[in-house]
Amino acid sequence: MKPFSNSKRKLLGALALSTLGTGFSNAQNVKYPSKSIRMIVPFPAAGGPDTVGRLAASILGPKWGQQIVVENMPGASGQIGTNHVVKAPSDGYTLLFSPPTPITIAEHFDPKPPYDSNRDLIPAALLGRNPAVIVINANVKANTMAEFIALAKKEPSKIFYGTPGLGHAFHLISEIIFTKAGIQLTNVPYQGSSPAVMGLLAGDVQFLVQSVESVKEHIKSGKLKALATLEATRLEAYPDLPTLAESGLSNLDIMNWYGAFFSAKTSPEIIGFWEKELFSLAKDPTFQRKMKEMSFDPVVFGSQEFTKMMNLERTQWGNVIKTAHVSIKK
Repeated sequence: MKPFSNSKRKLLGALALSTLGTGFSNAQNVKYPSKSIRMIVPFPAAGGPDTVGRLAASILGPKWGQQIVVENMPGASGQIGTNHVVKAPSDGYTLLFSPPTPITIAEHFDPKPPYDSNRDLIPAALLGRNPAVIVINANVKANTMAEFIALAKKEPSKIFYGTPGLGHAFHLISEIIFTKAGIQLTNVPYQGSSPAVMGLLAGDVQFLVQSVESVKEHIKSGKLKALATLEATRLEAYPDLPTLAESGLSNLDIMNWYGAFFSAKTSPEIIGFWEKELFSLAKDPTFQRKMKEMSFDPVVFGSQEFTKMMNLERTQWGNVIKTAHVSIKK
């Protein structure tokens, strides 16, 4: 199965090099912000979107002379926090900082979320992505993907896989991998990445797809074993860790991104202001250094480019869910 075509990678490269939107010219005249801003992260603290969101807030807030208050509002695979922003005043003082799950995947849930992310939200920019890896509990008797697949085929009832939530991108990615490998395992959904990692460490689950920053210390300590990276090429931090293709499965053309969104009626000037500031932030040496220290990639796409990418993703995730026969009923 090839859920994501190579055209996506080409599109992403083109988008990253494209020029910024026209909203920038008017952003200079916007008297904004004049008070504190709420940044809603629709997942628990300590996960990827929370970490990157807080880093961005810690740099931009002092720069503007205003506080950016990060509020974790988890639940329903990110839909509770997302819906809160959808219903918030469109004055630019409440924004969503989110990964793909409640944005490009949630519409495929059953039942669908109480909002339409394409209609009810405006993206300001994509700010950062994080490489993901496949990790297993150190007690699992496998050291490669091939060995794990063989074990899973032999004893499927004894192996469980964790996810940060039903319908989370890592849930779907896991199912894609299992479909490719010809195995079926039972999903144990958690309320966020941190609980999922704790479940893996405790041995309650044996397999997890997770971002590097969430598991790197446990890999270093030997409590978890990394089997493969989901990147197309090997990671600089783990040069000995093979890709999926090198492990006998085809690579996945998937980006786990983080983006800033506002409710739909927010003015173009405010969207342009955030777009400009996030582009500037991504080039900030301190931001770049801290992102790389945490194993994040400080990539940035503007509002229009980000919108095009998400439209493509919505179709692709729908195809993945249908092809892999993934059930994401809430």
